[in-house]
Amino acid sequence: MTVPADFVTWDRPSPLLDRLGDFRRHRLQPGTFGFLVDEPKLNARGLVHAGAISTIADVCIGHTLADATDPPAALVTINLNTNFIGAASVDDWVDVTVRIHRVGGRVATGSVEFRRGERVIAQASAIFIPAARDRE
Repeated sequence: MTVPADFVTWDRPSPLLDRLGDFRRHRLQPGTFGFLVDEPKLNARGLVHAGAISTIADVCIGHTLADATDPPAALVTINLNTNFIGAASVDDWVDVTVRIHRVGGRVATGSVEFRRGERVIAQASAIFIPAARDRE
């Protein structure tokens, strides 16, 4: 599988995401991301690792919520719940779609769905609060 044409390289470097490998965002649709499953994202069984899914969920939800404010809020995760429903393996493309539930001054919440084709492979929800420097 190749990367769909509307997806561009993630433009916010992070040591952890850099180690996970290729990660993309949709160039026109905020809250839409994706990735090709490759070796750094695998578990010992050759399937996308739960830790990779959780990491990507945290990043996608957090950045989508932060970007919903002007200027973008500096948020930290206080809760992340993830449900693993299916699997993806090497060279599968996984679509990641975020839904914003609430963005307020004290708390922001959202959820994300991971799909391999038409099949949902994971869902997550998260709660964020402003970073300590923003609360002082």
